[in-house]
Amino acid sequence: MVSGRDLYYTMAHNEIWTGKEAEKVGNKGKGRVCARRACFFAIDFWLEFNEHKKWGESAMSYLKNTALDQELPQKIRDAASRLTERVNQFFEVSNDIDPLADAELMVEYFLDKKNLYNKGK
Repeated sequence: MVSGRDLYYTMAHNEIWTGKEAEKVGNKGKGRVCARRACFFAIDFWLEFNEHKKWGESAMSYLKNTALDQELPQKIRDAASRLTERVNQFFEVSNDIDPLADAELMVEYFLDKKNLYNKGK
């Protein structure tokens, strides 16, 4: 039987895979959307174990709250912050940003069994 965590993990990594395929054909925008969606799945599951956190219901609200939550590791907050960065007039973000790598980092953190129970208030 598949656990809830495994299901969310699979959904998140399917989004990352789809994003990588989109980037291969030059569709960086879709890659970014897929990265955000992957994070949504991971954070959504994590929030089930951290009900005291009221972070809204969208990928962007989850990412913005992640970026601000001082209980989380700095590298996770930084990744979330980069994923909320707005595009410029050419629909581009900084070249040094890799949204799918940030998403992989966040998915691994939020779906790691040892991180599911945050002891903060």
